[in-house]
Amino acid sequence: MQAVNREPKTEGDVKEMARDWFLDRDGWSYAPVQNGLGVHGIHDRVGVVPVLITPDMVGRKIGAFVSIECKAPGRRGEPRRGLSMHQLLVGEKIREAYGLTVVCDGQEDLDRLDDMFKAPRG
Repeated sequence: MQAVNREPKTEGDVKEMARDWFLDRDGWSYAPVQNGLGVHGIHDRVGVVPVLITPDMVGRKIGAFVSIECKAPGRRGEPRRGLSMHQLLVGEKIREAYGLTVVCDGQEDLDRLDDMFKAPRG
């Protein structure tokens, strides 16, 4: 199910696009309940997508941790793209652990996330 390229108008629209991004890649994800009992700064959508490992690892699939922090369109110009300090730190910790994470306010950011799967990290 390929998502239709659409222009989001609200943060809710961006959250739907993030959910669809995972579904389109046969991934699993969830939106953490924001009730104060979890980790401060946890992103709006977190999950795992399958990744095919190279032949030197016997062609095995593993899951890659992915986190998407959704923002309403138009927040790119704000400091840190509108991220709270906690959200910024969570993103840094995810990257340090070799997870993938983006701040998303539209399709361009989801396309960039797809590109991250193609770019090796050393």
